[in-house]
Amino acid sequence: MKLAFGALLGALSLVPLAAASRVGPEPHRSPHVAARWEQRRAITRLLHRGVPLYCGNDRGNAVALTFDDGPGPYTEQILSLLRDAGARATFFLVGSRLRDWPAAAHEEALLGAVGNHTWSHPHLPSLPRWLVWLELARTQWAEATDTGSPPRLFRPPYEQRSPMTDGVARSFGLLQVLWSVDSADDTHHAQARRVARNVLAGLRPGAIVLLHDIHPWTLEALPRILTAIRLRGLRAVTVPELVALQPPGLAQRCSPTPSGGH
Repeated sequence: MKLAFGALLGALSLVPLAAASRVGPEPHRSPHVAARWEQRRAITRLLHRGVPLYCGNDRGNAVALTFDDGPGPYTEQILSLLRDAGARATFFLVGSRLRDWPAAAHEEALLGAVGNHTWSHPHLPSLPRWLVWLELARTQWAEATDTGSPPRLFRPPYEQRSPMTDGVARSFGLLQVLWSVDSADDTHHAQARRVARNVLAGLRPGAIVLLHDIHPWTLEALPRILTAIRLRGLRAVTVPELVALQPPGLAQRCSPTPSGGH
């Protein structure tokens, strides 16, 4: 694999970031910064459990919309819909796509949160450990360059994991985030009304919803999803906000819906 020298140096520089991500005692902060600090602490606590996150608890009104595989041609329109609805979301980005949409990660971080979805969206368990490390490292570097800080969240492509890939993710201080509601927007013959129906069927406090921001039918379904969130008295937050507001118990009481090829 050919890498630009600067990109390689950037990736290598991320080795100590996992250790640096440990959160110490909280100093006196403004309310906004204090909230961010508590989100970091919540992520760190979940990292110590060593298991993926599927949902938050149901003692609240927060849900987390997540968008995979971007950025893409519909990202800006999705951001606009979210802004208009006063909603926040989490975007799991494919690092190589940032070259085509260089402003996307910064805009997404301003509206919500961004996460690592690898550099090229490969089947990670089939790769050697060093290449899994590189897939994550390049994306950590690219997103940190665009947003000012490396992501703390990771979603494995196709929901494929192994003890080896889990270990690599932990070495970067990344919390693996899966989902409790699958919109099935990346399945064959997906349609907007089906996508919305799939989401609404599982929409409840603490839910983490899987969507993709590279499909036009997802964009078409989003207004109905956002309306349902409002009418049900729920609010769309980021994954870090969800785990700080409604942290999952030791036994997460949510069953992930069947998944396709994510």
